[in-house]
Amino acid sequence: MSQPPSLRPAPPRPPSASRKAPLDAEASPRPPLPPVLRRIHWLWRLAFVGLVWAGGMLAVTWASGRLTVPVASPTPAASPPDDGSTAPLATSAAHADVPTFTPGPTPAAATVAPPTAPLPVGRVGLLVGHWQHDSGTVCADGLREVDVTTDVALRTRAILEARGLTVDLLPEHDPHVPQPPTQGYRAAALVAIHADTCEWPGLSGFKVARWRYSDMPAVDDRLVTCLEDAYAAATGLPRNDDTISVNMWNYYAFREIGVDTPAAIIELAFLLGDRAFVDAHRYEMALGVADGISCFLEGR
Repeated sequence: MSQPPSLRPAPPRPPSASRKAPLDAEASPRPPLPPVLRRIHWLWRLAFVGLVWAGGMLAVTWASGRLTVPVASPTPAASPPDDGSTAPLATSAAHADVPTFTPGPTPAAATVAPPTAPLPVGRVGLLVGHWQHDSGTVCADGLREVDVTTDVALRTRAILEARGLTVDLLPEHDPHVPQPPTQGYRAAALVAIHADTCEWPGLSGFKVARWRYSDMPAVDDRLVTCLEDAYAAATGLPRNDDTISVNMWNYYAFREIGVDTPAAIIELAFLLGDRAFVDAHRYEMALGVADGISCFLEGR
């Protein structure tokens, strides 16, 4: 009996050329990897696992930080003040985290350095040129500068002491080695007394100068002006400002005395050109220095 066409078994299909051959028929067993490649493969897998683990931990940490909700600690009930006052008690949640300030002991008052003592009002310093150090300039006939400056300084001291002032005679010393009593000396005024050279014929007159780098130039200028006016009036000698040298405006003693001590230096006369006057008028020279100092101290 013949079967309907739909129930007949399909004839076997011929093998297609594009169909893959069985696995065991197309491939032979793979050769093992070299040891170096196996190690690299193993390290790569280990690194991949580590990266995955680290990423997971970071994600968990981030999520836990985002989801954490701060919980305020309960605020203890405030007790009423002991002094019986009726100040309101701050118990709102807005003030729960405000730290309480507990005042400590009152700190001791800051130690303030005492102000510098005022200058001795009635004390004057006379720095005697070349005294106790050397002779200064020496003239051909033997006249020494130190003899003139010492004589004039002693006469000036006598005049000022008669006016009620205390006078210190200060010696000269090596300009390169600061020494007492000049170092740090403080007084109402200091005047260095010198006399000019015997080597320049034809020069005459006196000159006064102060330290060019003074901390108080206006004060020192007033002392210079007083000395110039008083000395010219007492002696009649002319001013010779053209011969003021660095040895005057940068006189070493100015760098040593107290910064608040007014100071000036005077060259009394030229020991050559004014020799006759120097021998005959030592008192007038001393009076001019003393009057200049009194002018300054009295604010004239």
